[in-house]
Amino acid sequence: MLSTRFFKYFVFAYLFNLSSCLYEDQIGKFDWKLNYVGNVKYGIIDSTKRVIVGTEENVVASLSLKNGQILWRQVLENPSVNQIELLHVDKEVTSVSGGKGTWYVRGWDSSSGSLLWEWSFYVENKQHPYWVLSKDQLIHIIPVLGSHLEVTSYDVRSGRNNGKTTKISTPWVSDLSKCKTVGVYWACISGDDSSGQLYYIDLSSATNQVYKVAIHSLIGNPPGHVRLQSLENGEENLFLVRNNVARLVKLQPEMPHVYPYSLSDKAVTVFNGDQPLLLQTIQNSPSKLQLQTIELQDGKENVFEMDYNNEAGIANIISAVCKGSACRVFVKSNDDSVSLLQLPGGKVSWTREEGLSRVIAVEFFELPLSELDASIEHEFDSISGDMLSTFYNRIASQLRQLLVLLSGQQGNSNVGMVRDEFGLHKIIVVVTASGRFYGLDSLTGNIVWSQYLKGVEAYSVLGKLSIPLFAQRSARYSPLMAQCAALMKDKSTGKGVMYTFDPITGQSIGTVERLPYQIEQAMLLPYEDDKHLKGLLILSDKYEVIVYPSTTKPIMLKHANSVFLFTVNSNSKILQGYNLVHSTDNALKATPTWTLNLGQADVISVNVRPSSERVHSQGRVLADRSVLYKYVNPNLLAIATLMEDPIHKQVLSIYLVDGVTGLIVYSAAHKRVAKPIHLVHSENWLVYSYYNARFRRVEFAAVELYEGPTQSNSTSFSSHSVSQLPHPENQAYIFPGTPLAMHATMTERGITNKHILVALSNGAVIEVPWAFLEPRGPHGTMNMEEGYIPYIPELPIPPEATINYNQSIPHVRGIQVAPARLESTCLVLVYGLDLFYTRVTPSKTFDLLKEDFDHWLIAIVLIGLTGASYVTKRLASRKALKQAWK
Repeated sequence: MLSTRFFKYFVFAYLFNLSSCLYEDQIGKFDWKLNYVGNVKYGIIDSTKRVIVGTEENVVASLSLKNGQILWRQVLENPSVNQIELLHVDKEVTSVSGGKGTWYVRGWDSSSGSLLWEWSFYVENKQHPYWVLSKDQLIHIIPVLGSHLEVTSYDVRSGRNNGKTTKISTPWVSDLSKCKTVGVYWACISGDDSSGQLYYIDLSSATNQVYKVAIHSLIGNPPGHVRLQSLENGEENLFLVRNNVARLVKLQPEMPHVYPYSLSDKAVTVFNGDQPLLLQTIQNSPSKLQLQTIELQDGKENVFEMDYNNEAGIANIISAVCKGSACRVFVKSNDDSVSLLQLPGGKVSWTREEGLSRVIAVEFFELPLSELDASIEHEFDSISGDMLSTFYNRIASQLRQLLVLLSGQQGNSNVGMVRDEFGLHKIIVVVTASGRFYGLDSLTGNIVWSQYLKGVEAYSVLGKLSIPLFAQRSARYSPLMAQCAALMKDKSTGKGVMYTFDPITGQSIGTVERLPYQIEQAMLLPYEDDKHLKGLLILSDKYEVIVYPSTTKPIMLKHANSVFLFTVNSNSKILQGYNLVHSTDNALKATPTWTLNLGQADVISVNVRPSSERVHSQGRVLADRSVLYKYVNPNLLAIATLMEDPIHKQVLSIYLVDGVTGLIVYSAAHKRVAKPIHLVHSENWLVYSYYNARFRRVEFAAVELYEGPTQSNSTSFSSHSVSQLPHPENQAYIFPGTPLAMHATMTERGITNKHILVALSNGAVIEVPWAFLEPRGPHGTMNMEEGYIPYIPELPIPPEATINYNQSIPHVRGIQVAPARLESTCLVLVYGLDLFYTRVTPSKTFDLLKEDFDHWLIAIVLIGLTGASYVTKRLASRKALKQAWK
């Protein structure tokens, strides 16, 4: 009896374990995720095991000093509204973050990242505040220019106000850029450079004593502008900087103490036991970095030299810790990467590419063929028709294949950066806000190459940073290398910068070209030259037209009548269309053809259809077997504007504009809406999301355009031959989530069903089938169409629609997709604080065998059928022979 009961328990436990790991073997097989903390703003080494960081992405995290891995990470509110303004590490980690009057004070366990306490408060004064943490007291400072300071003290754990707000008279405060918090002091420079005064207030005392000292008595009267700079981990020490030469000043009652050392403005204060040290960086050469330590008490100096790549500029020291003669230095470069250096020895322990947390441009590129596959493709390239040469090429190709077979490398052809059979292996080129270019392997997420450009910055397009990437030539034209062009802006002059490179290897093609004009608009021409290179058309700020490279200019002139472009001026709220019909061989000229004035509305977003998108079907078959033709206009622009209204608060306007003629094909208005607003334009439909302020919910609206039962342009589309406006179908839905980014899936031939990829604020990325949003009916006979889904006011979000399962992706900024050679598969990269890559199959893998396909069973069945056919054939022949002898 006991054995029977034990057997039942064993069977139950066995089945329970099976049910808990369903599909778990597929996790990480077709996807990968890279975790980051963001652009480091604060960094404190609190022990020999970890460094606590606070970033501009509003993240508090702990990194291992051993390998740089994330020990724990806490992602806080939206970084566009809230920022970390104070990070203090003692027994616990204290952070103060917020913005626009609302502030959050939190305490974290330094070892596990658990939340220990949290409280918040609201301040009506919108002036940027300052914070000082003195023992268990959090001091909140609000300066009023030319008048006073409002100082309030709180208990850091409970948020209890420890007294009334104190007002300190400060009529000398005129510029907050000259004021800093230094330990328990609030310091400020007043006056000009020759007769300036240094004021500092002791906030830890009950009297809030104000001290004043002349700046020339501290650093003399050398020429140059004086600025104030606080030291990381400097306690009561600060820098007075003039002409990039800093003097260290320790604030104390009555009279500050000045150390007799001339320093650079890139230094930190560290402690070797009780001995205070100054640590600063000195760059001697592009490959050498010197770190200098100065003992503040006796002035003893030590210099350590190490190999350090200066590609991204001199490393800025964030934090350091010393024990005896050994130091660990946490540094940050201009490309947002952070590293840990060890002294002495000059060793770089690890580096984190935190620039990848600020990706602003993404492009997928097809990889080149392997040498063997390329030789097979060129086997019949000979056009001489000579039989002997053709036979020689054939034999040589077979010998190369035989050598590869004997070497055993045929199974590893996809391990390198070469194209696979189904086009699933690609290289992903990403560009960060700091100006670094990365090439990522789509199979693993590993960095294949990286390149940093100095002195450039991204464009600000409708409130978003952007660096346009243009694929001028793919890797399919061997032996010609692939070519990509990127457009940026020079930091000092504001003029355009063009960088061309090979996206497969990252190798620069030529030099970084500094253009003598500002870039107003740019577009990739759809025409190729004899080397399969597409030209890049640039419109300057003086509306001059430039084509790069110059070899593609004759092709552009040949098709000048069909080249159109448009510009959007966010300041004047005007859209302008141009064509190149009046261009000559000597001069390219952009002629204005249409103008659209949006009035007082702000342009929020402009969206166009992807140029590589294919529309598989030009019409829809209805229930009565008639055809409803789609209005597929490749020149259509989707524009979203937002205008302030005294009655309806904000009004959202949606326009579909023909980019060739300026004709408004469709328009709609929504009252009492707010951001965020996102657009997705594909084929003949548009989907956009907005926040309905009246009902306090997010809504999706879908618009679908049809020509009707007859097609006006049956052979080729022309914007100049529009006989009538298309018929729109529209519908709105309630969406139970907050979208951060949206994008439509795309496949090679457009046969697969369309899905909308939506990144949510909770970290999920979901697939919403277009069939749920399709505004087809239910009027007429359309409700009888095959596959028609009745109208559902509230869109469902089933758990299985989440493509990133339990891997949250916070603060998503964009989604980029690319088609694979498999028609069923679409490649997806989601970028934000983290990077997430996966494949989606909106119509399932109809063109691919499943993983659990039983090959052995099919083989056995085929062998059995083959054997049975021979046996039955033998028996049939014997039967026929016997019947013939009767």
